[in-house]
Formats: sequence, structure tokens, C-alpha cells
Amino acid sequence: MIRKSRDDHAFACMQALNPFPAEDLRGSVDEAHLAGAMRAAIAAGDAPARPIPVGDRVARDFGAGGERRHAGILSRPAWRLALTAVAVLTAVAAVAVLSGRASETAPRAYGAELVRYAESTPLLLLESPGWRVADVSETGYGPYLPKDSRGAGSMQFVTGKPIPTEAIRMVADPKTGFRVSGMLPAAVRQRKVELSWRTGDSQPPWTVRHPIRLPVLGTTALVNRHAGRMFFVDAEGKHVFEPGKPGDRRMAAFWTEDGHVLEMRADVRDLAAFAERLSWLRRVDSQTWLDAMPPNVVKAADHDAVVREMLNGIPLPGTFTPSYVPSEGLTTDRYQVGAAVTATVSCLWFRQWGEARRSHDRAAELEAERAMATSRHWPVLREMGKDGAYPETIWKLADEMPSGYREYAGHKWRLLPQAEALGCARHGIPVLPWKQRLQRERRASRSLPQR
Repeated sequence: MIRKSRDDHAFACMQALNPFPAEDLRGSVDEAHLAGAMRAAIAAGDAPARPIPVGDRVARDFGAGGERRHAGILSRPAWRLALTAVAVLTAVAAVAVLSGRASETAPRAYGAELVRYAESTPLLLLESPGWRVADVSETGYGPYLPKDSRGAGSMQFVTGKPIPTEAIRMVADPKTGFRVSGMLPAAVRQRKVELSWRTGDSQPPWTVRHPIRLPVLGTTALVNRHAGRMFFVDAEGKHVFEPGKPGDRRMAAFWTEDGHVLEMRADVRDLAAFAERLSWLRRVDSQTWLDAMPPNVVKAADHDAVVREMLNGIPLPGTFTPSYVPSEGLTTDRYQVGAAVTATVSCLWFRQWGEARRSHDRAAELEAERAMATSRHWPVLREMGKDGAYPETIWKLADEMPSGYREYAGHKWRLLPQAEALGCARHGIPVLPWKQRLQRERRASRSLPQR
């Protein structure tokens, strides 16, 4: 009886605060505006910084199985929803009386963290029918990141079906010199555009003999028509590989704007098609930019939980703490988070391995080798192996640990510099002695904590 009286009281309050019959309100405010008001009120109710989608709220109140947890009573979440409904009815009634018409649909609310990140980007979108944002990534934060990497990020735009991660493999071949595999078909690659940005050095990352300039956003971009060209050296000499063929080229544009150094890459039929894609770029405000993000990008609050899940089945060194894994801000793409997790763990093991070899600590050296030998069984790497070649990088490094070097093109290369390429120093876990010394010097000058 007590619970029933509470319910009656809540609904009585709702009815008292709504001075207009439902029929009159419905005639003044259409369904779209009513739904917008409800979304805005819900977003401002439970957690203003991180609004809970209506579907998630219903699932929370009714349980995963779809059955109501407390039939016949108002649970605490239901009380919040009832009070939200009061706010919606009051707001709608005020709109109907004061303006005589429906108000504009309220914009979606975003947390301060998301807004700050959006405003740190160039706030650009590719606007053309059928194209959308597929992914966004940003550089993790840390005191030992290279200066040019701070404020860096990238976006991927696609049209049509989702595009899998491309994993190009180049293998030496006795007859042809090399063999390339793993490239996506041209029709798939040409449905994607990549935009990246950074701060710092304004020089392009590549050099071209006869550059072309194209207009973009009121300025001029330097264009490389052979951005996919790759060079590698083996026992037979220097080789050049360029994916695609005439009518299928990878191009890149480079320009600076508002303190950002920007680069756009795309596989296209010809220069005219690339110029068209450049013309699709538009400056937008932070609200519009965030509205364009896919759900997996906006829901970054799950990052820490995903990291904990990915650590299952991975032997961790005694120096590891979850805070070592860089937070990627908006990004929740599993492949990128998985790369950050496995690189962090691998860097710590390689640092222990390198220090143990220098100090002749055989026990610590073997511990690191045995831990990395299990990497072929790490669940997250096995999952990632279906979408890209990154796991093979770690597996190859692990296989080479007992010898301490890598054999390539008839030469032996020390292994630690190869392991450093996992981004160890960028994550604040340098494995090379000279980079560790630089880290200590920076810590001393900035009074930063040591890892």
C-alpha cells in the first residue's frame, strides 16, 4: 500500500503540472518535436555529461531478459523517468502557450570531454551524398610522447558497405624479387578517404619531384600522385612497389590550417577524382562534428572495460599497470585498442629482456622470452589476426627473442630497435638504452613520474 500511494503521488504530480489536456498538446506539438523534447530531458536528467540512450535506459529498467524487475511499483530508475516526464510535459505546455507553435528539436547533449576533444581537431567533415564517418582515432596522451604526435589524429570516411582493414604483405620471391598480397580490390579501396592531422613541423612527410597544387578550403594543398609508392632493399638491390595501376592510384594532399598540419589520402581513378574529394571537405562546428560520429566512436566510456577484457590470457610483467595502456579518447575501434594493449605489454617484456641481457640476469631474460612465446595464444591477437597483420609483427619479434637479432636481406639486425617500432617510446616505455636515458632527462627537467 505504501508503494502504491507513492506511485499515485508521482502520477498526481505529473497530472497537476500539466495544465493542458493531452489532446490539446498533441494538436500544438507534433510527434517529432515531442520525441526531441523527451530525448533532451532524458539527456539532462541522469548524467548530463554522458546522456544515456533511451534504448539503454529501457533495458536497464526492464532487465536483459525483457521482464520488468518490480512489476506494479515504481523502481528508483522509474521514478527518475517519471520526473523526466514531468519536465517534458511542463516544457511542452510552455512552448504551446508562449510560442503558439512547436519549438525546434533540441540538439543532442555531449559531455565536456567529447566537446573538448572535438574542438582540438580541425573540425572537418567530408560532405557528399552516401559518405559517412567510419572511424576516428587520436594519439594517446603521455608525458613522453614525441612533440609532433601531440594533438594528432585521423578520420576515415567511407561510402557503401564497411571496409575491412587492409593488410598488405610483401614477401621475398626468388624469381620476381618480391610478392605482394592482401590488397583490397580497387572498387573497395576507392570507397574510402583518410584524413589525418597533427601539429608541429609543417613539412610534408614525402618528397615529390613535380608536385601539383590543388585548392582546398580556401587554401592550396601540395599533392602527391604516387603516395602509395613503397621502397625496400634486399640482397638483389632496391625495389619499388606501387599498388594499383593506371586508373587506380593512391594520392595524398598536404596543407596547413589553423595550427594543424593536414593530410588527406585516397585511392582514386585519376587526379580529377582526387580533386573532387578534396572539394567535399567542409568546416563545421563541434556539435555538427560530434553528430556525425558513429556510435562506436561516441561511446568511449567503455575503453577501460575493453582493456581489462583484452588483458585476459596475457602474462603480465611485474611492472605493468593498466594505466600504461594509452587512452585513445574517442576511439573504441577494437583493433586499435587491441594494438595499444598488446604493444604496451610487449614493450614492458622487451624492456625487461633488454635490461636482463645487459646485466646478465638469465632468469629475467628467460621469463620475458617465455612470456612472449605465448603471444600466439593471446586471445586478442588471435581475434585481430582475422582483420590485419599487426599480430604477425609481435609473433615474429617473439620468435626472434632467443637469438637476439633478426635476419633480413643477408644481414643480422639487433632485435631491440625492431621492438621499439611497436611504439614503445611513444607509450612512455622505451626499450633502447639511449631512449631510456632521454626519458630520465625529461623526467628530471619536468619533474615527471618514472615508469
